[in-house]
Amino acid sequence: MNSKLIYKTISIILLTFGLVGSLSQEKIQTVVAPSKKEVSTIQALNNISIIKKTAINTTLPLTTVKKEDVDMKSTSKKHHPEKVIKSTISSNLSLTKVSFEELPGWDTADVKKSLSAFQLSCETFLKQKPSQPTGSRHIKLMAGDWHPACKSAVALDSFSEETARTFFEKWFHPIEFEQKKPAHGLFTGYYMPQMEGSLKRTSKFSTPIYGLPKNKGETHYTREQIDNGAIKKKAPVIAWIHSPIERLFLEIEGSGVIQLNNGKNIYLGYAGENGAPYTSIGKVLINKGIMTKDNASKTAIIRYLENHADKANYLLHQNKSFVYFEDLKKPVALGAKNTTLTPGYSLAVDKKWIPLGAPLWLDTTRPDVRQNSEKQLQRLMIAQDTGGAIRGFMRGDIYWGTGKIATFLGEHMKNEGHYWLLLPKHIFSRFAKRTM
Repeated sequence: MNSKLIYKTISIILLTFGLVGSLSQEKIQTVVAPSKKEVSTIQALNNISIIKKTAINTTLPLTTVKKEDVDMKSTSKKHHPEKVIKSTISSNLSLTKVSFEELPGWDTADVKKSLSAFQLSCETFLKQKPSQPTGSRHIKLMAGDWHPACKSAVALDSFSEETARTFFEKWFHPIEFEQKKPAHGLFTGYYMPQMEGSLKRTSKFSTPIYGLPKNKGETHYTREQIDNGAIKKKAPVIAWIHSPIERLFLEIEGSGVIQLNNGKNIYLGYAGENGAPYTSIGKVLINKGIMTKDNASKTAIIRYLENHADKANYLLHQNKSFVYFEDLKKPVALGAKNTTLTPGYSLAVDKKWIPLGAPLWLDTTRPDVRQNSEKQLQRLMIAQDTGGAIRGFMRGDIYWGTGKIATFLGEHMKNEGHYWLLLPKHIFSRFAKRTM
């Protein structure tokens, strides 16, 4: 038996009895890979599987990883040099560390505003105890995981483009998302709508914008019940606007500006909701054969509802979800955890998958208002908001601010794309130890 075969045999035994963790990292990387037949033998003995990769200490488990959760299949991504761990709890979701050079457009993108936006999330992280959970359902993190990077971020009073790029490259690793089932990324936009209103009810302004009921037990009523007076005198009315249709689209955006006849503005922010599932009115109209996917735009929906007043309330009530607002007292838009949103750089995400406050490298396109075409959008976004309609593994909603361009992008953007999650470097060694 030659030395190479002896070494392979020893390697298989070590793998079989879970002794790899006691080897040094350098030795692990020099172990000769077993044959397919030998791998099958290992699987049968241990009921585990290991992806053939190089750097074991760069593994990031989504949850506490058990031996039976590890998948043997090799990734099909040619550029992935790191080990992937898949969790059966998260529908075969896997995260793989990649380099910044692999992010399309990273070298030419402006990340100064991204760092400014991240600093706003850091203000929240640094107020939290290190043990405060800050992750998503599948990515377990604590506020303390963000503290080192955040302390460095807030210490930067002013910075150049080069300084901002160096900051993210120093403190973070980009992470690739993968699922067993192919995921089609969808990215939309939202904005801060402007509308006329009044502090008192009038014949023109008769639809109330409610704040949270004083009794938390009164927040659960459906849209129909609320329209029928369920929380009348139980919840404060911030202002009155023109119609329930206008209010519905205000709720979809999550913030807005009410322009009073005295020239003052009320800046509304999301305060809470009733907990009922969100139902798209556009989808309701499509299902009833009234509209199609091609023509169910916001403008078309509003026009139809206004021209069919006898059916409007019934259709609106199909969406049982209802949003409560608050008067922000200042000209800003607030996202989740009361974070001030940065137009063009704040992203609403599904917090089931994405930790709030995390940077995300986005590669997509957006409508070009001038050329009536699509324009490439490659940008470092910060996950700072959520939304009832933002659900899914690869789903995002870009906050565009207020004004004509923001309104256009908010109403017309519906583009395919992809993002990569950036996580603090120092957490990987801790996670690796848990899996060995």
